[in-house]
Amino acid sequence: MRRRFVADPLLEVTGVSVRFGDFVALDHIDWRVDGPGVVGLIGLNGAGKTTLIRSVLGLQPVGAGEIRVPIGLGGLGYCPDTPGFEPWLTAREVLAQSRALGPVRHGDAWSADAALTAVDLERHGHRRTGGFSRGMLQRLGIAAALVRGPRLLILDEPTSALDPEGRAAVLALIRRLGTRMTVVFSSHLLADVEDLADRLLVLHRGQRAFAGATADFLAGHTAAPALRIALTGGRVIEAEPAGWGAALSDAAAHSGELEDIRLTRPTLTDAFFTAIGERP
Repeated sequence: MRRRFVADPLLEVTGVSVRFGDFVALDHIDWRVDGPGVVGLIGLNGAGKTTLIRSVLGLQPVGAGEIRVPIGLGGLGYCPDTPGFEPWLTAREVLAQSRALGPVRHGDAWSADAALTAVDLERHGHRRTGGFSRGMLQRLGIAAALVRGPRLLILDEPTSALDPEGRAAVLALIRRLGTRMTVVFSSHLLADVEDLADRLLVLHRGQRAFAGATADFLAGHTAAPALRIALTGGRVIEAEPAGWGAALSDAAAHSGELEDIRLTRPTLTDAFFTAIGERP
């Protein structure tokens, strides 16, 4: 008989519950994280996202259940939504300080040069952080995690309050890092999550609403894409995928009357509100 070996996950959460008085922040959450890739953590305000992150990092005691980190807590990296550094420190000094906080996974650790290059701050290594923009500070916070050699990087609202340029830079960075390690990021910007995450954990009122592949979540909670063709005189042709050929043939026969052709695809936002049974 052939034996099947299953690799340990990077992180395994089993039956975890957290209460604050009468308020149940997490209610028997099960979650397994493997790698590499990008995992989106989504939910409304108060759903339990930050409580779960703090519990995984050992900052929040759990009332029930177990959190197992086979790679060790040293294998976890973390960047909060608003990383803050002493304004007189240079970027390189911040990274040196991060490395000095405790044992570093030397086999996986990034050098300061590599980390600064990865976050596009290589030209700013000797600048004091007091002059950094919000987006630069966010990327420096990620670099500070990278120099410790994490296998699992957790980012809490990494694009919150960033301008469009800073947001685009951080999202591009998450995409690149997801090819080398596992990145878990929480966000209220579901378009960002849909664009980056291959897996999801959806929390609602402290409970797990879904855990698995993003494609499976979309397929299970949205309708099929719809084709809508508008013609002059108010005539509209609408069709689901099976009828697209006939609809396009009909439109081609009246090409002189075409006003608009639009393909509507359900989004992660649509799937999310369907899954939790609420409206945006």
